[in-house]
Amino acid sequence: MIAKLGQDGHDRGQKVIATAFADLGFDVDVGPLFQTPEEAAAQANEADVHVVGVSSLEAGHLALVPALRKELAKLGREDLMIVVGGVIPAQDFDELRASGHPRVQVRTSTLPMRLDGSVRLSDSAPGILTAQGWDRMIYVTDLPLTTRRPVISQTVHHGTVTMLCLPAFGVLRAEEGLRQEISRLLRGKPAGAGVRESVHAGADIEGGDADADVTRVIDGRGRGLRLLLGMISGNRPEQLYRVLTGCLAIAVATGAYGIFYGSMWQMSHTISVLRMAGISVFAVGALSFWLIYHNGLWNRWPDRDNDSVAQWRARMDNRATLGTVLIAAVMIYTTVFVALLVVSVVIVDTNFFRQQVGDEAFPWGYGKLAWLTASLGTLAGAIGSSFDRDDAIREATYNRREHQRRQITGLYEDKPPSRFRRQRRRPR
Repeated sequence: MIAKLGQDGHDRGQKVIATAFADLGFDVDVGPLFQTPEEAAAQANEADVHVVGVSSLEAGHLALVPALRKELAKLGREDLMIVVGGVIPAQDFDELRASGHPRVQVRTSTLPMRLDGSVRLSDSAPGILTAQGWDRMIYVTDLPLTTRRPVISQTVHHGTVTMLCLPAFGVLRAEEGLRQEISRLLRGKPAGAGVRESVHAGADIEGGDADADVTRVIDGRGRGLRLLLGMISGNRPEQLYRVLTGCLAIAVATGAYGIFYGSMWQMSHTISVLRMAGISVFAVGALSFWLIYHNGLWNRWPDRDNDSVAQWRARMDNRATLGTVLIAAVMIYTTVFVALLVVSVVIVDTNFFRQQVGDEAFPWGYGKLAWLTASLGTLAGAIGSSFDRDDAIREATYNRREHQRRQITGLYEDKPPSRFRRQRRRPR
């Protein structure tokens, strides 16, 4: 949003800036002339903008910009960035900066991971604060953290360093929840999402820092489902779908080959819809099972003598793996179905098809034929996935941090041998 505050009646610069950003693809709201801070804040809040640009050609910026910040705070939008431009004397820079948030730097990097797959925030944070000259640090990770409940944040170094667990924010309104929590931390307030875990339980953590000053967890019904959906969303199943090129190619080729058989036409016509749905479920399940089994994606549960936190985390890992792979398998099945439907309509002559299946089955017969052949093709695609690279499938199944954790902790080492992998002959 580009706003003109106060009695400045020149809008040419405002329009030029708005047009330039619109040409770059931004959605730009333009405020009217002589707008008050209250009106500008209300417009920004209603339009749900991310940045407010204030164009100033008269000496009211020292009063109007702080007033705008106060009005935004009343509406709960302290997170909005305010950019001031125009005719502003250099001696006013420091005062304008002091009226807003302190300087914020965004870095994309990872903290070291230990051999047990945990990230100890207390070991790395003090050195980073000193090296960068920061007052506080917010670290957002896509690695799931758990005690006996999902961990949403951990705080160390006297409250100046906080780690936010992205999967714990779930899927629904996750971006909004993360934005509110970061905004709260930037204002110097402690983390507020979730409830505070007890000292004893907080020390018993999977993936996080056992020596954290404060550990906050999700409480209430549905907390496990919220974490699970966040883990699946973080894994991005569409990445796995893109990697399974061999599986998809063999599935489409096998299904297209079956379209040429008249017996397949008759079979698709006589099979009930309920049974056809059962065949589809079996095909998707078989593909999902083979992807998990062949690539060693299943996390074996710890012994019952081990701590229950590790067992609970292993169950969540497996559920997230199953959900991720199932979504990718459904995407493959849908793609195969659409491709075979197009092939059947293009190749199979309409009159000849009617003679074989009857007029009453037309045109739905094309859909049922593609449905059945897609199921058979998907079953063949399960074998075809064996020719896709194992490391590429593993990397695509999980987010980067979870993939690293599984490599470090050796969870991939239990992958069963494949009968389809060529074994090198030992020299005699």
